[in-house]
Amino acid sequence: MIMVLLGALILHGILIDSLVHRAEERLLKQLVEVLSDVRHYYHQHGMADEAVYDAAQIAGRQIALHAEAIYTLLTTDQSETRLESYYESAPNRFMKVFAGVSFLVREFGDKILPQGSMYLHALSKISSEIRLEILRQEKLQYMLKGLTIIAIAPILAAKPVESWARNHFPAMDEFYSGSAGFAVKSGIFVLILICFILLRKLQDISDDAGKQGRKKPPEKNWIRVQAVQRIVRKFMPSDRSVEFAKIDRLLREANSPLLVDWLYLRRLILASASFLLLLSIFMCMHTLTVRQINFSPTRSAAMFGVLSPQEEKKAAERTEIDRAIIEKYNQGGGQLREIISGELQIKGLAAQQTELNHTADRVIKKLRGISDATLSWWQLALCFISGWIGYHSPIVLLHIQIRMRRMELKNEVDQFHTLLSILSQFERMSVEHMLEWLDRFAVQFRAPISSCLLAYESGAEKALEKLKEEAAFVPFARIVERLQAAVSHIPVLQAFDDLEAEQHYRFEQRKQEYERMIETKAGWGRWIGFAPMYALVFLYLVIPLVYMSMQQMSTYYEQIQKIS
Repeated sequence: MIMVLLGALILHGILIDSLVHRAEERLLKQLVEVLSDVRHYYHQHGMADEAVYDAAQIAGRQIALHAEAIYTLLTTDQSETRLESYYESAPNRFMKVFAGVSFLVREFGDKILPQGSMYLHALSKISSEIRLEILRQEKLQYMLKGLTIIAIAPILAAKPVESWARNHFPAMDEFYSGSAGFAVKSGIFVLILICFILLRKLQDISDDAGKQGRKKPPEKNWIRVQAVQRIVRKFMPSDRSVEFAKIDRLLREANSPLLVDWLYLRRLILASASFLLLLSIFMCMHTLTVRQINFSPTRSAAMFGVLSPQEEKKAAERTEIDRAIIEKYNQGGGQLREIISGELQIKGLAAQQTELNHTADRVIKKLRGISDATLSWWQLALCFISGWIGYHSPIVLLHIQIRMRRMELKNEVDQFHTLLSILSQFERMSVEHMLEWLDRFAVQFRAPISSCLLAYESGAEKALEKLKEEAAFVPFARIVERLQAAVSHIPVLQAFDDLEAEQHYRFEQRKQEYERMIETKAGWGRWIGFAPMYALVFLYLVIPLVYMSMQQMSTYYEQIQKIS
């Protein structure tokens, strides 16, 4: 059941991701074609709305719906209201920019730059950004292609590996039927789930991250329960403590939708789940140990390899005798040797001293195994350690998200440069309007930019200074400094006049950074993707096989010594 449920969960995630990513990639490619058609028709009509309408008539069905929506908002009397509504439903940030730039040109008109039409120049920049994004996504998907299937393959491969080992190495049957095999298999399944989650994090594209950020996690509803609130408050630091500020900053740096109390609720849930999971594994291991002792065929010391039908029958009889003796002894049926002698006589076996000694040694060994199959202090300590790991795992995941996010920060700042170079050409553009555009376009920096906009009316300089402190990333801080200069010292166009001159250099630099980022993610993906398969081969096959072989060699050596 665990295999089926885990497999169904993972396959569901893979199918949804593949379908959604395929649709988003198709939409981006169609958008490039639409922008090219808009350029063509704008040359003919000289009107943005008519160019968008004509392009929508020959576009693919998926992108045509969005192009028609943009045409509608450009021609309606409530254009600003329709534009804000479209921002909420736009499938990606490039559609937002296309709709917004078309609206600005429709409202305030186009102008001729040294490079030509401002509107057409903006469309060219948007197309270049989309093509670069498509290439980045395609290469990343190509480098990580198949790793998710490799990571979940041990779910289906575990049973064939086990059957092959049982058929070719009969001694392995004891390992796979016992508690050790169950523990290793459970550990591999947990590793598969962890690797699957990490691979999905690696394959996430920036727009997906933004959409996930808008969805409120289930902790939001759970924290409303008064009893849950009281428990969480006991574990949370006070609101004005250094620890609270540290956790809050960590959440913002990871671009997480969680609040501090939601995070601590998640930590408590994972701690309890980890503790109970390992405790249930230990309980199942003890149950399997007792079951194996009571019902597995009892081999004689000289038996190796596959048992013959006669030997298997004798082994089953020994198991039945031992189980009857253990039941009587545990029920207080008298002395062990008296019970053994009586049971042998019941089975019609001669109660010779040698047989009594062998049976006594065997039963004593089984009784010790049954008495040891209880929850010990070190197993309970491991359960608490597992709970401690589960409690700290959300923090570790946040640090991982921060590391992966830092790879995307420079990419987003470079896209900001392209966006700002377009916006700075409009004469009525202000710093506040630029921040609104950045807020719509941003994914990684959305939270601090939104906070800056809320505080902008109470003081632009103070709000921008706080933005620079919250988003402590040097390239982004340079953009904020330009905005600060545009607020009080120089015009917006002058503040961003060098972006156009550096565009070619920045574009080439971004290609190299994309290569390094993709290689880094691919390296991490290979390690994560193959980890479950390595664990299956070595922990579930090679190491147990070597250990069982060493045990058999030791038994062989003892038998040879007795013969000599």
